[in-house]
Amino acid sequence: MADVKNKPYIDSIKCAGCSVCIENCPMDCLALTGPAYHGDIHTYAYLKEEAKCIGCGICAKHCPIDVITMCKPGTIPDDLTKEKSGMNKTYCRVFQAVMKVGNYFMGYRMPEYLEGPGCIKELPKQILDHGVKKVLLVTDPGLMSLGIPNGFIDSAKAAGLEVTVFSDIQPNPTSDNVEEGLKLFKDNKCDGIVAFGGGSPMDCAKGIASRNAHPNKTVAQLQGLLKVHKKICPFWAVPTTSGTGSETTVAAVITDSKTHHKASINDPSILPKYAVLDPELTMKLPPYVTATTGMDALCHAVESYTNWTYCTDLEKDLSKKAVRLIYDNLYEAFEHGDNLEARQNMQRAAFFAGRSFTRGCVGYVHATGHTLGGLYGVAHGLAMSVILPHVMRQFGPAVYDKLADLADVCEIAGATNKEKAENFISWIEETNEKMGLPKGFDCIKEEDKDQIIAWAMAEANPLYPVPVIWQKEDFLRLLHTLQTAK
Repeated sequence: MADVKNKPYIDSIKCAGCSVCIENCPMDCLALTGPAYHGDIHTYAYLKEEAKCIGCGICAKHCPIDVITMCKPGTIPDDLTKEKSGMNKTYCRVFQAVMKVGNYFMGYRMPEYLEGPGCIKELPKQILDHGVKKVLLVTDPGLMSLGIPNGFIDSAKAAGLEVTVFSDIQPNPTSDNVEEGLKLFKDNKCDGIVAFGGGSPMDCAKGIASRNAHPNKTVAQLQGLLKVHKKICPFWAVPTTSGTGSETTVAAVITDSKTHHKASINDPSILPKYAVLDPELTMKLPPYVTATTGMDALCHAVESYTNWTYCTDLEKDLSKKAVRLIYDNLYEAFEHGDNLEARQNMQRAAFFAGRSFTRGCVGYVHATGHTLGGLYGVAHGLAMSVILPHVMRQFGPAVYDKLADLADVCEIAGATNKEKAENFISWIEETNEKMGLPKGFDCIKEEDKDQIIAWAMAEANPLYPVPVIWQKEDFLRLLHTLQTAK
């Protein structure tokens, strides 16, 4: 047996998440990470219970790609430390070049959509026109208590469309939720699904559609990349916020009810074919939620556009359109929540931005923000709002040209691309300030910084094609900026 003082060090960036080490661990002390963000496909092994590990080295011996090294806890093998900076950057760019080619075979598409005040009432006719007679409406208890889905339900009854409501889902939908919804779907002989709400109902609905397409597979067997690969039943997505873009994504994050492991089904097959953008459904959003979800949509568009690598002309164009719509309408929607035109334009912006980042990916704003949510409970939209200008400013010259493009779209002036970029970032900061959002986070603790950086790097690299690949010192600089921003 190996020295009990040694523990496995797993290179999270290179780990393929194959689970071979987990299956061979005699002490059951290894596990796979869950998705760090909506649509995450980069899962990797980690030591979940260091106290149980006996340092046997079996995991390292069985690793098929040699990314596990036995060493003292809290240390990094010398050879990895030396190569991490240069080799890591090379590895990330090679990975992204391969992903760029692979994306052309992923089958991305733009959902068809209805839009306009009250258009939710037109949805039953569209559903019936597609030959669907019975639908499962997947929503959440909060929306049902507010009566927000009632307009659709009443219109459906009047049109002769049968609706079965399933709202007993958790904020983080579970495999049990999916199975309960699937049972309702089958027992009521439904032939279509309507997902109504935010990310949770949409993820659960996508899980139900995936299981219906594969009745002999479990949720766990469908989680991962391209495991559905089969046409699902007709699927309509109805967002009730203007930020997440879940109606345009290829992912569904589901938590296993028994193991509590959170993982994502990632497949273009589950991308909704139809979306409904009705501004009346967002009228009850409070100003704070309007602000943070709107900035979340802006973050999707800006990060996707400045990433550039995976984007086609379509994604670039959608990012520009989303940014202009947000520039013109976010503060108006914040100040005057009853402005239907502004609400409509924000829904369109979130939809465009969601479709853009589905292919183009997000970046270090999301990677860092997710860690603050996990450690300190910082709401996702708030994290995106605050971190976005800091990351873009730190990227410096690498994003001047791209941000200058977005400044031009918004007619933000500047004598040079650098000046335009800086003025664009200043607009983000000024808008945040007008909406009462903070400039930084004093909740960040010094003792947490290593964990924040480890999680952020593991999420972002190598998948995100960020303009500049950061090392530890770059993240430390960002965290210091966030801590001290006033």
